[in-house]
Amino acid sequence: MAKTKEPKLQEPSRPKPLAPFVGQPAVIDYFTRVGPNNLAQAYLFWGQRGVGKLTFAKMLAMTLHCERPRNFPLGFCGECGSCQRVLAGSSGDAIVISEEFIREADRLASKSIERKTDVMGIETSRRIITLMQMHSYEGGRMICIIPNFDFVTNDAVYNALLKELEEPNPGKLFLLTAERPDKVLPTIRSRTTSLRFDALSESEIADSLVAHHEVDGERARLLARKAQGSLGDAIAALDEVGDSLSQASRDWALACLRTPRAISTIPELPKDNARAEIVEVLRGARLAVRDVLMVALGTEDQVLDRESIRSYRTAAQALGSDAARRLIVALAAVNEAARIADETNIPPVNVLGWLQVQLRSI
Repeated sequence: MAKTKEPKLQEPSRPKPLAPFVGQPAVIDYFTRVGPNNLAQAYLFWGQRGVGKLTFAKMLAMTLHCERPRNFPLGFCGECGSCQRVLAGSSGDAIVISEEFIREADRLASKSIERKTDVMGIETSRRIITLMQMHSYEGGRMICIIPNFDFVTNDAVYNALLKELEEPNPGKLFLLTAERPDKVLPTIRSRTTSLRFDALSESEIADSLVAHHEVDGERARLLARKAQGSLGDAIAALDEVGDSLSQASRDWALACLRTPRAISTIPELPKDNARAEIVEVLRGARLAVRDVLMVALGTEDQVLDRESIRSYRTAAQALGSDAARRLIVALAAVNEAARIADETNIPPVNVLGWLQVQLRSI
């Protein structure tokens, strides 16, 4: 009787490794000097987006839990069980606050209303406190990573976490990230050790794109210049979908400048994430206005988005001999729109409508 072949067991897929960490020598030097046994209770990593704050926090957590670390703070092996659990998101000792975590916290609290934002609320903070009071599975310390802490606006969240942050406990470590540390409540900031993450150099960004994203040298240099210090933005620009809103924002701003009598279509913002996406729109508009100003001033070598230089020249010519002064006014309007979006509850679409009027009126 012929033997039947047993089905071949499919090997489980390995977790995706973390993106390489780039730059930030001052941060690495600080943790090298402090060492793993003299860490503060909580850290606030701050700096512009896309410079490695969250990546560093995850790598630091992996190194602290790694069974065979090569060095500190980024010497995790990536192969041991602890490292694999962190990469897979199944570590009980490294808690990363994500949209999924926030929604799960609401579900466990029997919240039936579906959230329209991924900003953490009181149920998330209570879930964090519960988990951080547990004993470490790996035998080390419990680590909680909270990205975008400057997005938190609920005082109840601050109050719930305040006691956890102010009571020294060698078994707990909080790693918070923020773009705007001034948006974090002073009582929270005073209980953390603040570390700045600097903008990356163009060469650091370009080298990373070439080495890890298969981008040719010339393309990498163009993307690095346009990214203005953010490796995350440069990587996003590799994806046509990821870069579409930025490009639409630049095109919209240029159209307002070139043809003010025509009403250009405002970039569409998703209803469930409009306040986050308007930051991207205004950043794209600011880049376009700034680069047109460089052209008008006769300093094209200072243009960041070299791929759009023809469009910038056309816009500068359309503004006439008074282009530089008018563009300075336009840049001030973009900055004011960013302030309004950041500090008020005015709907984002209304902010963009106001900016469109300003740009068409300069």
